[in-house]
Amino acid sequence: MPIKNAYISYTLCFMLHFLCGVTAVFTQKVTVSNEINIRPNNAYDILPNIGENILFYHDRGNEQVFEIYDQNLRYKRTKQLFFDKKNLQVLSLIPRKEDFLLIYSFKEEGMSVILMGQYDAYGEMIQTDTLVYEKSKILSVRHRFIHSEDKSKTLLFAPMDGGLNMLLVNNDSLQLIYGFTLIFKEFNFKEDFQKITMSNEGEVFILGKKEDNFSKNNKDRAMILKVSDAEKISLHYLVSEKQYMHNLLMSYDNLNQHIVVAGLLSTSDESVATGYFSSILNGRFPPFETLIHPNAFSLEFIAEFYGKKPGKIKELSGFYTREMVLRQDGGVLLITELQKQYTRRAPMTNANRFGEFVSVRGFVDYYHEDLLILSMNKSGAEEWKKILFKKQFSQDDDGIFSSCFVFKTPSRIRLVYNDEIKTHNTVSEYVLDPAGNYERNSVLSTEYQNLKLRFRDAVQISPVSFIVPSEKNYKINMVRIDYYNGLN
Repeated sequence: MPIKNAYISYTLCFMLHFLCGVTAVFTQKVTVSNEINIRPNNAYDILPNIGENILFYHDRGNEQVFEIYDQNLRYKRTKQLFFDKKNLQVLSLIPRKEDFLLIYSFKEEGMSVILMGQYDAYGEMIQTDTLVYEKSKILSVRHRFIHSEDKSKTLLFAPMDGGLNMLLVNNDSLQLIYGFTLIFKEFNFKEDFQKITMSNEGEVFILGKKEDNFSKNNKDRAMILKVSDAEKISLHYLVSEKQYMHNLLMSYDNLNQHIVVAGLLSTSDESVATGYFSSILNGRFPPFETLIHPNAFSLEFIAEFYGKKPGKIKELSGFYTREMVLRQDGGVLLITELQKQYTRRAPMTNANRFGEFVSVRGFVDYYHEDLLILSMNKSGAEEWKKILFKKQFSQDDDGIFSSCFVFKTPSRIRLVYNDEIKTHNTVSEYVLDPAGNYERNSVLSTEYQNLKLRFRDAVQISPVSFIVPSEKNYKINMVRIDYYNGLN
């Protein structure tokens, strides 16, 4: 058993040559928690900044357990939540500044019951309230959830009975705002559904797309449903002429009160890209259709990327949207990544009892390579684009240690990633300013630290700090990285 109060803290110093030509010194403090066993877990989560604590959540089916740490990742205590009913299902966990909320469900004598509990920073119950108590099939499907940006509201949703079952919860009052199944004849919620987002006021926006639309009329349309309540529902179309929209992302900008949709464009399918776009829709909803503003990749840009002569290759292949960053001025930063996946047959085959040879399971190779960063203004026009080079390879791990973490600071973006997918590894970052200037730095080395960092699952806890899980052999270490005196 690991020693529960053990932790490691060390500071790394680097000399950086800043973009303005001035050499400066900054430090990073890296703190590592004790090992946390997740072998019996169905899932886990990290809840930062709950009061003065950081909570590590274990979902073990019938057991809900929280390990409580201080801000330096020193273990304090373990708290298991106890419930009157068995076989309950956790639907959502909502971290807040001083407490957290747990929405869970169970069946009781033919009734569907959904409750919401409020717990303090040490897992002690403050209060609980019933959200749903009715005879229905609501628990026959697995609900997903989203939170509003300010954590004041939570939406539970799931395809059900030919529509989308929606439960909107007020997190401050622990009360259900509404619950109904949305049915809209133009929208197939199982086949057309792409993304969903919500404003702080509780307005829900659902993005959908019919995949055969483009081939029929050389025009591509995406649908956006706005749901204020069961009686206030409106539909808007986002239209692309002569280009197919794919890899779509959507977010609600609460500062500027509008919806942003962005993605890639092609003349054929989603495996290639000839351009990209972003489109802003007023939150009050505009007229029936909005035409997108397309940005094309020039043949010179494509040739430069592939190292070929202009004109030989006319599209980028294998890029997928990774994240969309909203700017205060209404502009958008679209982060895309080159991803490839190959399945290789095993070199040996097995013969079955009929003498036929059957290939045994092969290997799956995952490649997460260059980042393409696309900056657009609030009108959707291109401001700049940059390719940031990296090359990550892994095998049979679903790529969980690959890609990058988008760390947002007041004046720039940091893209933090593993140089190589192995235990002894260098962690690097690209530091990107609003004008598209960037530099690449080394952040830390995991050599002799026995760490395998999952940057895709990192959690930002302040403008200068984040926590990233390190996973190895069903054991997790929480790793906290704090930046000091650097570029914020």
